[in-house]
Amino acid sequence: MDVILSVLATLAASVLLFNLESPGKRIEHEIKPLGALNSETVMRSIGQLLGPPLVSGNRIAQLKNGDEIFSVMLTAIKSAKRTITFETFIYWSGNVGKQFAEALASRAREGVEVNVLLDWIGSQRFDEAAFQEMKKAGVRIE
Repeated sequence: MDVILSVLATLAASVLLFNLESPGKRIEHEIKPLGALNSETVMRSIGQLLGPPLVSGNRIAQLKNGDEIFSVMLTAIKSAKRTITFETFIYWSGNVGKQFAEALASRAREGVEVNVLLDWIGSQRFDEAAFQEMKKAGVRIE
């Protein structure tokens, strides 16, 4: 009986190790750009990848880091006139998170419909005071 249990345990450990081990495959095909970022081909491809097509009035900008990304997002939030639908997998703690919470709450107080969808794991460090401020201002958070 001990031999059977030992064999089964070794087999289970081997299967687990095999599934967790990275095969170490490398991409040997370089992916080349389809064209300029705002070209018709790239715009159409992005629409196909994301589902609904991009419509006129939308634009694409390549943003490389938080310094570029956050300022553009905050500017867009602050200039919203009717609705904001904000979805993120990671909600930032500290000053960046506070800036977003204040901007979203401010727009909600001004009558803009603000909807925020947060990832459960990615928002674990979400500041409770910021959460309450947004809810009090009328931001719908899920």
